[in-house]
Amino acid sequence: MAREPVDWTREPAQTTTDRPAFTIATRQGPVTLRPRAAYEISGVAAGAERYWRDADAFLSPVDVALVWGKLPEEPYWRGVRYTQGDRYYLWRTSSPELDPDYIAEHSANLHAIPAKAAVRRALLAVGAGDWVRLRGLLVDAAGPGGFTWKTSLSRNDTGPASCELLWVEEAQIGDRVYR
Repeated sequence: MAREPVDWTREPAQTTTDRPAFTIATRQGPVTLRPRAAYEISGVAAGAERYWRDADAFLSPVDVALVWGKLPEEPYWRGVRYTQGDRYYLWRTSSPELDPDYIAEHSANLHAIPAKAAVRRALLAVGAGDWVRLRGLLVDAAGPGGFTWKTSLSRNDTGPASCELLWVEEAQIGDRVYR
């Protein structure tokens, strides 16, 4: 199904939600997701890191690093280097003309929880440079053995615990939409 082009110049839309907590089945057992906000983000993928064996892969098989606003344009696009690994996301620039606060506020590492198999396949296929729109819920997760994972609700935070934990109900990659 095709949709309008991804508009990576827009700020992410985060709104309140009254959706109740719900439980999903995983290979590690049931996990309860508590919605914190409805969320839609459009951007250009700076990268995507797939996880198969880490402790959280049973819930989130991929992290998608997205950039939006001016970051997909020059001089930012070539002036910033992005890396991902071990569920962390880092950026670096050696250019004194690029605003580090702007970079931090217009980039994010999203721990993606696919709502459906088609969404999972789409997320696992994301590559650097892809135009991406994700829609769903920012959630906190709780599961077996005391497992917990909390989402960030801020676009200004950095460092550990600053990533968004996103229940992805719809993914658009380029002009293809997956639900």
